[in-house]
Amino acid sequence: MMQYTPYAEDQLDYNSQNPLAVSEEEEGNSSQAAMAEEVERKPVLEMVQADGTDGNCVTFVLHDEDHTFGNSLRYMIMKNSEVEFCGYSITHPSESKINFRIQTRGGILAIEPFRRGLTELVDVCQHVLSKFEASVKEYKAQREAEMD
Repeated sequence: MMQYTPYAEDQLDYNSQNPLAVSEEEEGNSSQAAMAEEVERKPVLEMVQADGTDGNCVTFVLHDEDHTFGNSLRYMIMKNSEVEFCGYSITHPSESKINFRIQTRGGILAIEPFRRGLTELVDVCQHVLSKFEASVKEYKAQREAEMD
C-alpha cells in the first residue's frame, strides 16, 4: 500500500513560540528534556491506496476530526462532476478518526478533488466568518448609537 502521512508539526508556524520547546533554564532539568524528546509526531492525514490500483480511488484517514468536518467536506467534493463516489465513516464513536473515500471518473487523481474540496471549504468558512464579524460590528455600532 502507498501511504502518505503529513504531521501536525509540519504545519506549525515556527516563528511563534513552540509550546514543546525547552527553555535554557529548563535544559538542565533532565526529566523535562526527556519528556520533550518522547513527544511523538502525530499524523494529521494518511493517504491509503491499494497496491495495483491507479490514483483515482483513494481512502484518506483524517485524524482528530468528526462529522462536522466530514460531512462538510463530502458535500464540497461531491459538487465536482468528475467525482463518481465520495463518502466517509467514523471508525468508532470513541475515536476521532474519519475514513474518507473518493473515487473519480477518467484519469483524474482522487487527490485533486480532495484538495479542491478543502480549498472551497476554507473559502466558504472565510466568507461566513467575514459576514459574522461584519454583523457583530454593525450590531455593536447600533447599540452604541442607541445609548447616546
